[in-house]
Amino acid sequence: MLSAQLLVLLLAGGLGMAALSMALPVLPLTVAATTHDTAIAGVVTAVVAAFTVALELLSPALLGRFRARPLLVAAMLVQLAAMAGFAELPALPAMLVCGALAGAGFGLAVTVTVAAIGELVPPGRSGQAIGYFGVCASVPTILGPPLALLLLDVRGAGAVFLAGAVACAAGAAACALLRFAPSPRAGGPAAGGGGVLAAMASPGVPRVWLAFACTTVTYGAAVSFTPLLLGTTGPGSASVFLLVFGVMRMLGRYAAGRAADRVGDRRLALPSLAAGALGLALLPLDVAPATVISAAVFGAAFGVVQTAAFVGMLHGAGPGRSAGVSGIWSVAIDAGIGGGALAMGPVGAAIGLSRAFWLLPALFALGFVMRLTDRRR
Repeated sequence: MLSAQLLVLLLAGGLGMAALSMALPVLPLTVAATTHDTAIAGVVTAVVAAFTVALELLSPALLGRFRARPLLVAAMLVQLAAMAGFAELPALPAMLVCGALAGAGFGLAVTVTVAAIGELVPPGRSGQAIGYFGVCASVPTILGPPLALLLLDVRGAGAVFLAGAVACAAGAAACALLRFAPSPRAGGPAAGGGGVLAAMASPGVPRVWLAFACTTVTYGAAVSFTPLLLGTTGPGSASVFLLVFGVMRMLGRYAAGRAADRVGDRRLALPSLAAGALGLALLPLDVAPATVISAAVFGAAFGVVQTAAFVGMLHGAGPGRSAGVSGIWSVAIDAGIGGGALAMGPVGAAIGLSRAFWLLPALFALGFVMRLTDRRR
């Protein structure tokens, strides 16, 4: 039975995730409409990702100086200000500033939420609680993008960002009700970046990390630019693609979590990387059945690859470096989102967006080659 405090914390984390999940597919459309230049459509998303990574790396040090509750409230309020700014200040310089705020607030919120879960539950139940957090984090990423595109068509981009601001306000109010045990003291094992650096320097980890980063770049490009490629309405639209992708990604992560210890991360990753490349090859066809199949195969493959990458890096880094592995795993996701969004704009402008999407299966195939040549046991 989950405590009331933990339920409130999980709800707050889900609300913060929902705000960003709604903003991500709409930001490139807003930038393209504001600047009339698709080459820079992903620049705000890249700023969001960069500041997310920066705060994920800085948050352990902040937790050594401040309690979790004020940090969470501050993170939600910063996200709220960013979403309100997106809605009211649709000019590129202002959107870049708001993107920095959105990324900083989100990166701080996610890191502190996971740490706060550790304070609220006994050690024997921490895995169960993190599992619940995974569900609370997955549901907004499934429902947020298609709902945002639906709201975009009905009320416009401003309404999407205002909905995100309301979610952040509700998250801040929920966080204000929380009570925590004392936070870790400065200089504790969570502080500093040594764990991240040590994990990345471990034999076998860089190759797994790079293969995973190839796939997260495809995710960042797809979630940001399918609304421009497929449109936002209809059976073959980005709304359908992102919904199917999100559901299958969650199922893939769940299935891989149950199988990873039995069959090994490499045996999970290789067929998933191959399947993901095939699924992405269907996306540029821009035909409704192919779009749905692409979303299902790509989503399931990406979900499995996410879990397999974490398990593979954990085995490669060795005992005592789980925190560092968690850090570099998160960086791969957030940096990939920003890198994919940033790169797809100019590439699409240069060769055409449909042709640029043919590069995504090539990135999945590159990840396959990197894991195939990894002889680590």
